[in-house]
Amino acid sequence: MLLGGRRGGRALVSGYEDRVGGPSKEKASLRRTRAALTRAVDGDAMSALTGAGAGRMRGDERRSRRAPDNLPTWREYLGLAGVAKVLLLAALLGWLYSAHFYRLFVYWMQPDWSHGFLIPLFSLYLVHCKRAELMTGEHEGSLWGALLMLISVAAYVFCIMSSIGYPQPLTIITMIAGVVLLVRGWRTLWLTLFPIGFLVLAIPPPERLYRAVTQPLQQAAAAIAALVLNTFPGAEVERQGINIAFFMKGGRSGDFTVAGACSGMRSLMAFVALGLAMAYFTPRPPWHRVAMAVLVVPVALFCNILRVIITGGLQMYGYPELASGTPHTILGLVLFGLGFAMYLGVLWVLDHLFTEEPDEPEQPDAARAGESP
Repeated sequence: MLLGGRRGGRALVSGYEDRVGGPSKEKASLRRTRAALTRAVDGDAMSALTGAGAGRMRGDERRSRRAPDNLPTWREYLGLAGVAKVLLLAALLGWLYSAHFYRLFVYWMQPDWSHGFLIPLFSLYLVHCKRAELMTGEHEGSLWGALLMLISVAAYVFCIMSSIGYPQPLTIITMIAGVVLLVRGWRTLWLTLFPIGFLVLAIPPPERLYRAVTQPLQQAAAAIAALVLNTFPGAEVERQGINIAFFMKGGRSGDFTVAGACSGMRSLMAFVALGLAMAYFTPRPPWHRVAMAVLVVPVALFCNILRVIITGGLQMYGYPELASGTPHTILGLVLFGLGFAMYLGVLWVLDHLFTEEPDEPEQPDAARAGESP
């Protein structure tokens, strides 16, 4: 049909030439008209061909995006022997670190570390997202993995003998990396390096380090909240450490404490995990990803300070029942949503800091030749 259209256009030009006679000016005009019509017909044909090619490219792109759906399941890929091997390695790891897994379970039952239950599941999801690369290509095991496992065991035993607590659960992560390297090789270790390292967020730091972080956060939250609450009408606020006392104009007074749970550590850990995950998933320049990982800290602290201010204001103005229990939990969820919206706004700013101007398309040689006199 496309070729028929081109032949029809050229026939139209030839018929018009046969019907027109006359002096040379008319023949020159005829030649110009014929050249214009020919270019138009050829241009339509090329547009149609380009559109068809673009359609095929879009179809190929859609098929490539659907390619992961055609991958086998993990059970089909591993087979019964592979599944048995994974279960055996997991059982051995659980037996070796059974005491630490129990301690982690106890820690994760506390409100500040309840996110620990989700971290391993999310790491498995990150591995699942890499299944296309993990199920294709060469994945040959390396004996360097055995060396890494031996180093992990040696470090674990040394920490036990030296009564050093925190590095002991960290050897779980290096042991997992060693097993992956031994069984699947360097390529698989590189593909799963971030999901394995992400497990660090599930391990609570030493108590001394935890207090060294939470206490300044409590002090900062109490100081900023006291300054803001002093600007509220009819209120006079005094702060002593993390204790805030208020005196209202009507004679009512009281006090409240910025507790450890209000230090912002819980929201900070949640935002750090969220920021790292988004930096991993989104295709951005390296400095964007570093900025995304760093900017979660001020966003989380701002939301926590705002939470302390709102809670203090409710107590000052006679609504203490809204400053604790379920309303307080709902307030935390609302402010977490606000923090997430602010974080998305930061990402929007990063996307629009620098804009690339599209290159002007070069005109084809045939078009330049047609425009020349």
